[in-house]
Amino acid sequence: MVRGHGGHMGESFDDAPKRPIARKTLIRVAKLYRPHRNALISVAILVIISATLLVATPLLIRQIIDDAIPNADKSQLFWLTGWMIAVAAVSGAITYGTNFLNMRTGLTVMESLRISVYSHLQKLPLSFFTSTRTGDLQTRISSDVASTQMLLTDTLGVMLSNSVVVISAITAMLIISWELSIIALISLPMFTFAMIKVGKRRRELTRETQRSLSDLTSRTGETLSVSGVMLSKTFGREADQLEQFKQNNSELTVLSLRQGMTGQRFSVVMQTFFTIIPAIIWLLGGYLIIDAQDSVSLGDIVAFTAIQVRLLFPMAGMFMRGVQISSSIALFDRIFEYLDIDPKIKDPDNPVPVDPANFNGEIKYSSVGFKYSEIAVGDKKTPSNDEAAPFTLDDISFSVSSGGLTALVGPSGAGKTSIGYLLARLYDADSGSVSIDGINVKDMAQADLSKLIGVVSQDSFMFHATIRENLVFGKSEATEAEMIDATKAAQIFELIDGLPNGFETVVGERGYRLSGGERQRLAIARVILANPRILLLDEATSSLDTLSERLIQQALTRLRQGRTTVAIAHRLSTVIAADQILVMEQGKISDRGTNEDLLERSSLYRQLYEEQFTAIPSLS
Repeated sequence: MVRGHGGHMGESFDDAPKRPIARKTLIRVAKLYRPHRNALISVAILVIISATLLVATPLLIRQIIDDAIPNADKSQLFWLTGWMIAVAAVSGAITYGTNFLNMRTGLTVMESLRISVYSHLQKLPLSFFTSTRTGDLQTRISSDVASTQMLLTDTLGVMLSNSVVVISAITAMLIISWELSIIALISLPMFTFAMIKVGKRRRELTRETQRSLSDLTSRTGETLSVSGVMLSKTFGREADQLEQFKQNNSELTVLSLRQGMTGQRFSVVMQTFFTIIPAIIWLLGGYLIIDAQDSVSLGDIVAFTAIQVRLLFPMAGMFMRGVQISSSIALFDRIFEYLDIDPKIKDPDNPVPVDPANFNGEIKYSSVGFKYSEIAVGDKKTPSNDEAAPFTLDDISFSVSSGGLTALVGPSGAGKTSIGYLLARLYDADSGSVSIDGINVKDMAQADLSKLIGVVSQDSFMFHATIRENLVFGKSEATEAEMIDATKAAQIFELIDGLPNGFETVVGERGYRLSGGERQRLAIARVILANPRILLLDEATSSLDTLSERLIQQALTRLRQGRTTVAIAHRLSTVIAADQILVMEQGKISDRGTNEDLLERSSLYRQLYEEQFTAIPSLS
């Protein structure tokens, strides 16, 4: 279960109790192939033809030994060997075509599956991502899906091919000699029992291995990020981080070895058995021929042993593929766990049309209540919005007039950011409503709502890309002139213009090649370029030096012109001129008014004000 922002992560998804292969999972995997029915039918036809041809060759050999050679029939010998060559050539061509269709179909299914997982994850609420490790997300999208490649690309075709070969071989063997067939088929129950037992263990180990891989991926991503490396270096913890990495890595190695070796002992036993069975067949067949029994000929024994080889190796292949299917099903379970998470925040069936040009930007919160809820994953079902959970926000009501500036202030954890995120539908209110120009934000499509609202947060994210690419993320069709105007308004054009590569400068991971103030101004330029009707400023000037704050304040002043603004403020200096200031305390609005009003009647606001504006005594 995943708890919302401000909570903590519950039990790991991979700690779920081990369970047998679910019929529902198999059905869902089969449905992935529905768009590729024609390709699968073609594969099935080719496989049946190929499997039939494999059995035909030993029968041709029998004719040569029992008929053509003893009767010195050169013409028949010529035609029979010619047919053997033709069968081999046709089988090769069919095998190539089958492999191509299998591979193309499987890779296409993998591509669609990755898109489905990525698309679904994008729809999940912010609370899911605040409580889920990025490494686990990356593992499920890349490694888990990639690890299903063998099942998706060739396992189904191989299983079908081997099944047809086994059926054809058993039929041909029974036709040749039922006595020899009894000896040859005693291994079938052993295969079935071993495949079930080994497959179960392999499935459990696969789940454990992928969990360990998620841990390793998460640790690598965290400790080798710019922030992680800086933290390790400044605290001198490189050796500790390396030791923990070694432990994770060793665990993954052990699990991978156990997973790879599962079933190997049985496989060795069966391969030895494959060598012994033909010897037994020759022994029994030889006795029958020596005793002048007419039921078996030399050609029968040769054909029988050739067919038996074609039977035993497909059976071994089916055994190993059965084990691999068990492993892949464990991966599909992990993938489907994410696909089964309810996004909760969804577009309405008939969203209200939104044209930003026709919106005034009037905001209204009416008796809003909100609490962070848990998300059910896999078999762990927890009711969302548990009645026992305390409200993060309770009875929040206020309005922001078109073009007005409303500020939210208060101690950490008072609910300021939650109020702002409800406006942008990063979360949904549990009671009451949040509306823009009288339209409930839940009645708008999320893509349309994002056109109305621009967000500038304290930690403005930058992609490891160029300045241009980060800018146009807010408006993909932006012109060069529009980018120049936006960066000038954000007080950062001179910096960009002075760089050797200008707008083509790569900002580095999370924008670390820029200072905090430069990243913030670039983020403001991105929002200016998008030209939203409403601004949500989430402590946009917090933790910056005086010069950066002054430049950003100038940029924000330009950005706010003609726009409705909700500002979540840590520094009161940035909002003392607001039309109204809401003082937040324990999820409620304890007071509201202008700066002067609140200094007179709000003890909490006065305390916050004095803490920031009263001179701190010198330490000297």
